[in-house]
Amino acid sequence: MNVTVATAVLVVAVNVNVAAVNTMARGITDLWGSITEAVSNMAGISGSADMNFANQWGDNYHGKADDDKRKRAFDVLQSDFTVPTEAVDSINKSAFIFDGDMGFDSETIKDNMTKIGAIESNYTTKVQEDEGPARSYWQVEPSTAKSLLNNSSALFGPKFNEVFAQYAEGDRTASEVLADKSTEDLQTLIENDSDLGAAFATAKMITTFET
Repeated sequence: MNVTVATAVLVVAVNVNVAAVNTMARGITDLWGSITEAVSNMAGISGSADMNFANQWGDNYHGKADDDKRKRAFDVLQSDFTVPTEAVDSINKSAFIFDGDMGFDSETIKDNMTKIGAIESNYTTKVQEDEGPARSYWQVEPSTAKSLLNNSSALFGPKFNEVFAQYAEGDRTASEVLADKSTEDLQTLIENDSDLGAAFATAKMITTFET
């Protein structure tokens, strides 16, 4: 092979290798772009879901949340909040009690109540600020609890009375006894009994939230 031919072969080989490297680089760039886009899309979906929930909470659970409160609710949902074991246990009991009621299954109840607790109290207090009447991690007002017991009594059936059997008196079920309590007594019970607070909060959620 003469020098001219050898040089030509070498040039071709180098060009082929350079082309291969460029192709590989473009492939890696395209792959990274796809991954980045997918992650961004996932973040957008998460953000959109949290914003929708913040608005649902503002419209139906809080009832009168302004834009600042909705933004704060969204920020809480986007944060890395911690749910104490006590609250998790209470939410699970409520999911058992109200599973299937008003079109809400147990998993949806768990998810919604976990988020509501974070928004309402960040799981750091059971007493409403500024001496407000609401109690529990989910900030239930005793007047709301009493109204639910009297006006939505069908929700507080056998499973509720099974879980809260300690409140039954004689032949009267727990729900019947609780319905006769004063708002002051209910306020104390909701603050001290996390399970009861979660139950009333869940009853409020399923009767106000859109499925």
